[in-house]
Amino acid sequence: MITCTAPSPPAPPVLARRERVARVWTLGRFVLAGLTGNVAHAAVFLALSAWAVVPVVAVNVVAVVLSTLVTNELHRRFTFPGGRSTAWFKGHGAGGAAAVVGLVLSTAALAAWHHLVPGASGASGLVVVYVVTGLVGLTNFLVLRSLLRPTVTLAA
Repeated sequence: MITCTAPSPPAPPVLARRERVARVWTLGRFVLAGLTGNVAHAAVFLALSAWAVVPVVAVNVVAVVLSTLVTNELHRRFTFPGGRSTAWFKGHGAGGAAAVVGLVLSTAALAAWHHLVPGASGASGLVVVYVVTGLVGLTNFLVLRSLLRPTVTLAA
């Protein structure tokens, strides 16, 4: 048995328009899932940081892990419905890898920003983090869109 993603034949103009609209809706669901993950991150971060005994770095790591799990599951079930048929670890592995890459790149960009612009405001640093995170998110969208696509099974 061979498993592959079926190539699609050239689409007539009406189908091409429908496909473009479907892609826009998919991107919208991706953004909505990401916003939900950000709300989950904030809720966990604020709840755990209320305990004075937990270091803020540990609080952030726990919040990132939990919000990444929430967001990845939303992507599997809601953003890319074909992802439901994809193995759990495959979708979460790709999303988790994107979260790690995003954390590393945004931290590096923030450090570089403060090195290049000594005395930069916290707000400008936040903008740098959001720009890098947005670029990583866009890359994650493109990867997940191809990874969580339904597969067609052909009998050999």
